[in-house]
Amino acid sequence: MNPDFLYDTARLGEVLCSDSCEVSQDELTCFRTLLGYPSDGEADLAPSSMGLTYGLRLGWKHQVFPPGVVRMGDDDLFGVPARAGDTLTTSFRIVEKFEKKSRRFLRYEMRTDNQRNEMVCTISFLAMVPQEST
Repeated sequence: MNPDFLYDTARLGEVLCSDSCEVSQDELTCFRTLLGYPSDGEADLAPSSMGLTYGLRLGWKHQVFPPGVVRMGDDDLFGVPARAGDTLTTSFRIVEKFEKKSRRFLRYEMRTDNQRNEMVCTISFLAMVPQEST
């Protein structure tokens, strides 16, 4: 496990990893169909919640969560919609760590921007980190 992602050695506020991908029309169509969006004139427009999937991919790829982490809820902020052909870059940071009632918490932030540096979405969430992960 990368020590940058562990409670005791977390580097707060720094971008710890990032990744880029292009939004394909096929992927966008599958996501729209999954969520029941109509295939109308906005078929090249991603539903706002699709941006959250890019943060999840980054987390899986870089294994950013220590074993046993329990997510405590999300604060999602949506900006401009993504479109087929956009290149999205997601960056991951740990923005806060604290202890409360003998439990450890980390606040994560994953921000996704398009190729014009416009925010597509930001996910901020709190997670409880077990003592054994350090």
